[in-house]
Amino acid sequence: MKTLLTILLLTGSFAGFSQAVSVKTDSVRKLVETTFNEKNSKALYALTNTDFQKQVSETQIAQVSSTLYNQLGKWKTSEFQKTSDGVAFYKAVFEKGNQNFFIGLDKNGKISTLLFQPYKGDVPKKDFQVASNNPMKTLLDLQVDSLVRPYIQIQHTAGICVAFIKDGKTTTYSYGEVKKDEKQLPDADKTFFEIGSISKTFTGILLADEVLKGKMSLDNPINKYLPDSIGKMAFKDVPITLKTLSNHSSGFPRLPMNLYKKGDNANNPYQNYDAGRMFSYLKTFKPYREVGTNYDYSNFAVGLLGTILAQQNQLSYEELLLQKICKPLKLKNTKISLEAFDKNNFAQGYDENGKAASAWDLNMLAGAGGIRSTTNDMAKFIEANMTKAPKQLQEAIDLSQKVTFESGQNIVGLGWHITKRKEHTIYQHSGGTGGFRTFVGFDKDRQIGVVVLSNSAEEVAMIGMGLLK
Repeated sequence: MKTLLTILLLTGSFAGFSQAVSVKTDSVRKLVETTFNEKNSKALYALTNTDFQKQVSETQIAQVSSTLYNQLGKWKTSEFQKTSDGVAFYKAVFEKGNQNFFIGLDKNGKISTLLFQPYKGDVPKKDFQVASNNPMKTLLDLQVDSLVRPYIQIQHTAGICVAFIKDGKTTTYSYGEVKKDEKQLPDADKTFFEIGSISKTFTGILLADEVLKGKMSLDNPINKYLPDSIGKMAFKDVPITLKTLSNHSSGFPRLPMNLYKKGDNANNPYQNYDAGRMFSYLKTFKPYREVGTNYDYSNFAVGLLGTILAQQNQLSYEELLLQKICKPLKLKNTKISLEAFDKNNFAQGYDENGKAASAWDLNMLAGAGGIRSTTNDMAKFIEANMTKAPKQLQEAIDLSQKVTFESGQNIVGLGWHITKRKEHTIYQHSGGTGGFRTFVGFDKDRQIGVVVLSNSAEEVAMIGMGLLK
């Protein structure tokens, strides 16, 4: 779990990349620096939007600002790094050290995303060449290695498996280790990884399947599927719908306030989030922002959607997944329950410091990030999303890729994030749990797909997007 010092508020997922920072964002960034140096937390807080203020208090801002100032001194300057999903990344240079600083604005120029993280600087590298099965013979081999090698040579990374799909042919590459010091390369067919938020694309397809069968409508209010004891889920009489759960415009926060309780295992943070906690949260939640108009990435929303879909079919989410998607696509190694896996083939995950991390059990939020899979299974899934699937499932896949929300750089189908370039459209999603980072993406026009699965908490989306280019 991240402490308040590390993260104030982070909305959205890092999906889709650009290099320029807007003048408005940089201007607000300068104001943040000024208010920080003046120790004026009140003025800093005034720069944030209403949604931010509903989740982070002025007192918390003051505490974090004071702590950072005492530790690092004055904020001297900021060096722009990149933008991602409308969020600008900076290296913040202080008198006594550096921080990674991320900032994003809403359409009114108010701060919606504010994040400080310790600056990694020059990350230590391994002093040996990490093992790989890459034959280094073709242009593709060389391109993959040029993207993966800098990642896998970082000291705290462990293993990574890549699949490149082109015109129905899949080529896989393995680097590093399933478990440190055991010298076993990840196996594209046998090694299981936690795929994290890529699970949301499966949930989107499950929703589309229900819609096509006439059992649900995208515009159905979610209250139709919730206990009568839960109040009206609507803002200004506009209801939260199944569609807005899937495309992150429902207005639900990223995570529920009652996710953690005293005594919970911080290394497996979702494990105890059961139906009781979920519905208890819904009973007290009062929608506080417009529905369907703002992109606000929410694990809770998609987790709730997965729960609704499962309960409507009188199955567990895993049973629904296996029946509706895995069986038709012959994904024999895509599951949720750890008991269903050969433990010898489950990759050991590692956190951002290279320490062994616990597996994550997402319980009632499984539809948002609980799936585990192999590289070859995920390659089959991506290929099905590009061209090949049984008729009924293909129709659901096609529906899941239709745009249901668009605002600026945020374009979403049912689960899929969509990046529109001049000549191509890319469908993609990244994922992360305590010890894993993952990415899948594809370009239907060029019939190119990519899968990147790693057992380290070091971002891999740039590898995936690089291959798609």
